[in-house]
Amino acid sequence: MTQALLAGSLRRDFGTSSQAAIFQHFQKQQRDERLRRERDEKADETGPDLLDVVALIVSEAEIRALYLETDRYDTATIEALYANETALVLIMRQKEDLLLRAYVLPDGRRIFKSEDDTRVFDEHGTELSSDDIDPDLIGKAHPTWEDYDPVFREESRLLQEREGLLAYQAKLDEARERLDAGDITREDFEALRDDLTSTMPDAVRMHIPELAAEQDAANDLAARQPVVLDLSDDMRPTSIASALSAPGLSN
Repeated sequence: MTQALLAGSLRRDFGTSSQAAIFQHFQKQQRDERLRRERDEKADETGPDLLDVVALIVSEAEIRALYLETDRYDTATIEALYANETALVLIMRQKEDLLLRAYVLPDGRRIFKSEDDTRVFDEHGTELSSDDIDPDLIGKAHPTWEDYDPVFREESRLLQEREGLLAYQAKLDEARERLDAGDITREDFEALRDDLTSTMPDAVRMHIPELAAEQDAANDLAARQPVVLDLSDDMRPTSIASALSAPGLSN
């Protein structure tokens, strides 16, 4: 009897302690779940903002990498300027030689007659009228407009190229100053990086191997583009149109 009462008492105590343990475990679970929800809610409130802030920060490594790129671009620009100067000296010598042998008007203008003896241009490319000069007065010993025009155009192209190279070089200097300041935003950083590439003169691009390869590939692709012919009836050669309308070939 005593053992039975003791056993019953133990079972009650065990049951009570078990229920207490279960209840405590349940409470712990509830507490942990509440804390987890609070952390998640806090993360939802602050997490995106924090991620946005991190995404907007331009790292020192990125700034340093772009700075090194501007150095590469500057070296390529100097090489392009040197090539431009070399070509410009040569073309100006050719132009000077042609001007020395050109026909000279009384007002000092140097002029060139076309090979067909019908038109006359001055050294700046302006066409003169017959009231200004009779083409027959310009002898065959003088260089023609066809001799002078390509030299004149190439000099103009090289001068424009030089202006573009100097402007790009100034842009690189400004970019390095901006990077040195260290207060650049992510948006401005990416815009600056894209602008330095997209506005790079072709003469500079030629001195950067990977960009030169891209340009060559683009040129090759453009050269391989098929020519689309207009084969409408009014554009077909007469022989083809006749062949298509021949008996047995027409629909």
